[in-house]
Amino acid sequence: MVEMAKDVYFATKKMSKTRYDHIRNRLPLVGVVFILTYLLFLLIDKSYAAWLLQSDTTLADYVMDATCTLLASFILVELSVFYSSWSFRHLPFTLASYKKLIANSFLLLLFNNLTAWLFTSLGVWLGDENSFFPQGLYITSVIATFVSFLYTNARYLESFILVEKQKKELEINLLREKEHAAQMQFEVLKAQINPHFMFNNFSVLSELIMEDPLLADKFLENLSNVYRYVIQNLKHDIVDLRDEIKLLYSYIYLIKIRYEDAIHIDIDETLEQTAGQIPPMSLQLLVENAIKHNQFSADHPLSIHIFHEERYIVVENELRPLASELASTGIGHHNLTERYFLLCRATPVIEKREDTYIVKLPIIHDIHHEHIDYRR
Repeated sequence: MVEMAKDVYFATKKMSKTRYDHIRNRLPLVGVVFILTYLLFLLIDKSYAAWLLQSDTTLADYVMDATCTLLASFILVELSVFYSSWSFRHLPFTLASYKKLIANSFLLLLFNNLTAWLFTSLGVWLGDENSFFPQGLYITSVIATFVSFLYTNARYLESFILVEKQKKELEINLLREKEHAAQMQFEVLKAQINPHFMFNNFSVLSELIMEDPLLADKFLENLSNVYRYVIQNLKHDIVDLRDEIKLLYSYIYLIKIRYEDAIHIDIDETLEQTAGQIPPMSLQLLVENAIKHNQFSADHPLSIHIFHEERYIVVENELRPLASELASTGIGHHNLTERYFLLCRATPVIEKREDTYIVKLPIIHDIHHEHIDYRR
């Protein structure tokens, strides 16, 4: 109920933005009040009807009577609309809708009667002894109250419907954004954890459990470190470089158990003390790509070097393309480049030489002020 009341409150706050706010759209209301006033007055006051039909009633009398009635209709309609809108905005929004309508109607009637009384008193003070004036003004005020009440409720209803529509649109958009974010997280997770890598590690773990339980326990510990790190950093744009190096050691342990001496990975020890940040899993991605796209064996191991060079973390590996390898899609490097650009407008440097493949990742020191041209 409170939520509904809040919706009512915000709807009334938005009433001034509806099409009814223009005075030209309220002029028909003045005409309606003007006509209804005459009709009702003719029905309840026979003397007024007789006065209208008297032969000595001049055109000037008709014009003066119509002008006064029209002016009173206009003033009372405008005042009623203003006050009704004001009361809708300032009545407690926790009040039930029907109670709010009743309270608004009562206050509007009270206000219009007060206004009619002031105008009547003004007419008497000015010396107008016409008995039609006070009664006519009161009738006009009652009709103006009724018409203005319908009018402001139409405004209120339109605003409420508009707010509800916008609220539903926002909820739908929010759901879409959440779905999109969840899908993006899933895509990132898929990109960071190669399904083949998972399957191969579980296969290795299964064999180790049978052959060497102690080694299997150590293998499982490092495997858990890798996946825990991935899950924990799914929502992080950047991570501390030293944490990324710790992850890399766990990842390399898994690689060494599987490939043994066929892979040599050398990490510069100074990296453990190097300050800065990089996108999560970026080093693991580059090491994984080097292993996936190159030939290696125990007799001809693949060497991968990771070191610090000025403003970069460099991943360098021997270039020995697989003879039967299909053309790489480059999705991993493309995603990494996009992530860097969004984070700090920097771009990783990729160098492909005759026998070496090098990727230089910019070290991020301040995500909000990182505008250095790393391509120099």
